[in-house]
Amino acid sequence: MDKPKSLPPILYVDDEEDNLTVFNSAFRRDYEVHLALSGLEGLEIMKKYPIQIIITDQRMPEMTGIQFLEKIIPDYPDCIRMILTGFSDIEAIIQAINTGRVYRYITKPWSKEELKINIDKGLETYSLREQNRKLIEDLKEANQTLEQKVIDRTKKIESQNQEITSSIQYASKIQSALLPQDEELYNLLPSYFILSKPKDIVSGDYYWVTNKDGKTIIAVADCTGHGVPGAFMSILGVTFLNEIVSKAVTIRANEILNQLSGQVIKSLHQTGKNDKTRDGMEIGLCVVDPEKHKLQFSGAFRPLYIFRENELQEFKGDSMPIGIYEQEDQSFTNTEILFNKGDIIYLFSDGYVSQLGGTEKKTFRSESFKKLLVDIHALTMPEQKKALEEKFLEWKGNYDQIDDIMIMGIKM
Repeated sequence: MDKPKSLPPILYVDDEEDNLTVFNSAFRRDYEVHLALSGLEGLEIMKKYPIQIIITDQRMPEMTGIQFLEKIIPDYPDCIRMILTGFSDIEAIIQAINTGRVYRYITKPWSKEELKINIDKGLETYSLREQNRKLIEDLKEANQTLEQKVIDRTKKIESQNQEITSSIQYASKIQSALLPQDEELYNLLPSYFILSKPKDIVSGDYYWVTNKDGKTIIAVADCTGHGVPGAFMSILGVTFLNEIVSKAVTIRANEILNQLSGQVIKSLHQTGKNDKTRDGMEIGLCVVDPEKHKLQFSGAFRPLYIFRENELQEFKGDSMPIGIYEQEDQSFTNTEILFNKGDIIYLFSDGYVSQLGGTEKKTFRSESFKKLLVDIHALTMPEQKKALEEKFLEWKGNYDQIDDIMIMGIKM
């Protein structure tokens, strides 16, 4: 059998026993009625039972109804409080509402029907308060649990990010170790600068310098993507260039690019189909013969700039990449240039000219880059690097860097 539903406990306080008897007789079947002859006796009952509604007479010796209701507020704030009065005393009623926080005041003599309606409404209010209180407690507990989960998850993410960042920083050291070191560069290029500004910790842009048969081979490349994917491609590029040049019998700039493109296509299994990778790189490559004062240039989407007698000359590269291309049998062009002592050559990726900035958030553009080189070409190599970096930071302002940047300047 189902357990009988318990009746809601209520307390009636009155200093007249007859009134207590009448009240109990009227409501004992509807509620769990508790009776008290005084406020003090009512306080003892409150300690023993979970009273939901208190109904008290106002005029009582020792402690009035208002005083009783006011006294229980700190310990029983959710209890519904009602007061009975047989006097039309507006000041007492106002006091009851203000100090005793009375839910209802009822005048004597009361009717059973009216009082029951008020008690039932009071119990409904009490139930709603309890539900709200429980809901608030549940929300607090849920919030605390959620906050702890967020804290734990944040710590985990921070730890993972730290591990990833540490790994990428170590990868950056490996990437740097594969590039020509300062001592080697100074031996091959007595007067030069390299401006390298990766967008992330590692870069998809790279430079490469080596010597073969008295010729110096110089390249600046911009791989597909940046960050870790670009860095992997750059390592492939450096590895392939080292292999190609070491095996070469004759050093020609365009042949180096032809073989580099073939190696990339082969290693990445590129077929030209839509479902296959089309990653690759743009590159400008020079072969410098210092004895003959001759320079070979070949480019994949990248140009070569030369300053000679205060005049800037541009030699464009071919409009095809290192990697899969529609006309895969087409060879890169080899351009031969005689240079003079004091000429300055520039090889670079497109990160500098692509940077958004200025007052209108536009790209820096090639024309502005050329003008900047015209303005600074008479400076020393370190001064040119500083000027380029300062102009970049001024142009970028508060905008994010959008791509890797690599610029190499060499005084012949």
